Order: sequence, then C-alpha cells, then structure tokens
Amino acid sequence: MSIIQIFKKSSQNLSKIVPLCVCSMMLALRIVLGMFSNFTLSFAPFVKIGFSFLPIVIVAYLYGPVCAAIVSGVGDILSIVLNNPTAFSIMPGITLCYVFEGIILGVVLYEQKNSVKRIIVAFILVLTLCRLPLNTLVLHFMMGIPYLELLIYRAMILVPFAVIEIMMSYFTIKAVDRTLIKL
Repeated sequence: MSIIQIFKKSSQNLSKIVPLCVCSMMLALRIVLGMFSNFTLSFAPFVKIGFSFLPIVIVAYLYGPVCAAIVSGVGDILSIVLNNPTAFSIMPGITLCYVFEGIILGVVLYEQKNSVKRIIVAFILVLTLCRLPLNTLVLHFMMGIPYLELLIYRAMILVPFAVIEIMMSYFTIKAVDRTLIKL
C-alpha cells in the first residue's frame, strides 16, 4: 500500500463511529498519561520520559497516521492546558514533533503484522527524525544551550529508553491483537 493510500484510508476512519470512540478514549488516556506519567530524571533535566506514547502506538496501529497525528498533537496541547491552566506554556515546535511522531508511527505500523523489526524501524525513525534533531532544536532555541551538546546529552538518555519503548509497544500491540480477536 502506498503512503497516499495509507493516509486516505486512515482519514476515512474519522467518519466512522467505532474508530472515533477508540481514538477519543486513547486521547483521554494520552492526556492522563501526559499529565501524570511524565517525569524528568535529576541528572537529565532536558529529557522528559513518560509513557504517553502507548496510546499513540495503539491508534497508529489500528487507525493509521492521520488519527495518530491528531491524537498525539491534541493530546499534547490538552495535557499541558489541563495540567497548568494558568501558565499557558504550549510550545508549537514540540507539539509539531508529536504530530510527526504520530504520522511516522502510523505510516510504519498501520495495517501491518505486529513484529519487533517493524516497531524497531518505527522508533528509530521517530528518534532520528523527531525526538533527537527537532525536539533538541526547539529546546536549543528555548534555553540557549549549544545544540550539539544538548543533542549528545539527550541521545545518551533517549536511545536506551527507546529499547524500553520498543518492548512496551510490542507487548501492547500484541495485547490489542488478542483483544480484537475476542471481539
């Protein structure tokens, strides 16, 4: 299936009741995880680690890049607004990176068999195209820290954590597959 077909089929899910309901539930879960499961390590103040990627992986696997991008971007905005409504601190660059992550995960995982290789490819693309270069660039402009220094620093934390994300994504998709078979 070509990328255009993937986007077309994914966007058609937005007009169906069941995908909208599932995406809404995953959006709610993304918001809750974005508010309460993210943490910063004391030795890595410029790296946020959390588990809000799991609902995005589920939506990307089930409904494709369009739905995953919407859930990812809207989830980021709402988790920030609901977590601290007085300090409206949305960073459009970071939100855009989350949207790109949803698109990448959706293109790689949508309507494909669950395999570790495919998930590894998806997270390598997310890491090398979004989290490391783009998020680091936004943080560089925000904080004035030299880009290369910040990039190396973030890579030392995010690359090992990507292994955990890959394992969690694989088992989450496996659980989704088992659940769908029972339905």
